[in-house]
Amino acid sequence: MDFKLNVMRKKIVFIFIMLYHFSFSQNIKCETSDYSKKIDNKEYSTFHYINSSYSYSRPLIILITNKQVFMDVHTKIPKNFNIKQEYTDVFLLGIKDLDFNNIDDTSNKIINIYLDGIEKYRKENDLVPIERINMPSHIYYLTKAEDLCKYLVCRK
Repeated sequence: MDFKLNVMRKKIVFIFIMLYHFSFSQNIKCETSDYSKKIDNKEYSTFHYINSSYSYSRPLIILITNKQVFMDVHTKIPKNFNIKQEYTDVFLLGIKDLDFNNIDDTSNKIINIYLDGIEKYRKENDLVPIERINMPSHIYYLTKAEDLCKYLVCRK
């Protein structure tokens, strides 16, 4: 009788632990995109993909590319995202006619405004703030669509 009571207690504790876990954990899977924005008559587009259990320290990656590569890869990110990914937030910025070797003033302005938006997003959503001085370690320039999996751990 004592053995059955002990097993029953363990089952009840297990059930309460699972209910607590499912009730209070947040699983976030979201994507937002904004096409054809303009600053100083230069077009750009943005895409943000989140696949995470809510975590205060959600890691991120920022991909900067031209408009053509942006259009080729933004729909591939959710399809290729692997749960074992190091990053849970993927930010993608596509600037029309971006010259990777010689980034003009307007493109730099767009990049800085985009990075300001990421900082603001992280502060408003109670995520670990990333100071501007540390941002370059999260930024990668995606020069061609085929390189996407170089920066993300793509699903096979």
